[in-house]
Amino acid sequence: MKIRLKAFARYRDLLGGEMEVDLPEGSTIIDLLNKLASRSNDLRDQIFDASGKIRDDVNVMVNGRHFESLEGSETVLADGDEVALFPAVVGG
Repeated sequence: MKIRLKAFARYRDLLGGEMEVDLPEGSTIIDLLNKLASRSNDLRDQIFDASGKIRDDVNVMVNGRHFESLEGSETVLADGDEVALFPAVVGG
């Protein structure tokens, strides 16, 4: 299946913006993030903390909904889904 990925801010620098990602049927958010992280150690460090959990400052939206409001990292993706990856906005 094909997922449309939009990467923003530091993730755009590492991934190049928009792309299609091929994944097996039934893949989840964590499967997608692991596939992306396999591209480089820098990207892995930007997505996962030292224990292998998704960092708190990583936002993942699936078709406009935050992944934590769905099934979290175990959210199952479907062909044609649009996933946006961006860092949390901080500051004042």
